Amino acid sequence: MTDHWSLRLVAGTSKKSVPLSKALADWQQGFVDTKAGKMKASVAFRFSQRIGDVTTAHEIGMFLYAFEKVAAEEVKEHLHFEALLVKKEGTWLVLMEYQKSRGTKAEWGGLASIPATSE
Repeated sequence: MTDHWSLRLVAGTSKKSVPLSKALADWQQGFVDTKAGKMKASVAFRFSQRIGDVTTAHEIGMFLYAFEKVAAEEVKEHLHFEALLVKKEGTWLVLMEYQKSRGTKAEWGGLASIPATSE
């Protein structure tokens, strides 16, 4: 159905659309630094809408990405996003992740998490 090159990240903040594999490669140094203890990172999600069934899901919400390099202050980034996922061979794949725009702490705090729905 999809191969690794058809998965996409759409970044509204930088006005770019790239294969998800390229985005992951660009983030690789952060993964390496985290594993080596040079950096701490976390991500949390809150959803305003989750629609799906056992094979397909569409989610709208925000994520909070926090990171801290050794001897540096923690940085928190709030981002609005939408994602389209499909389940293939028992694994959920992100077909498209649209990081729409930067959000605020107040928007994050006011967003109620809701469970996934299915038909």
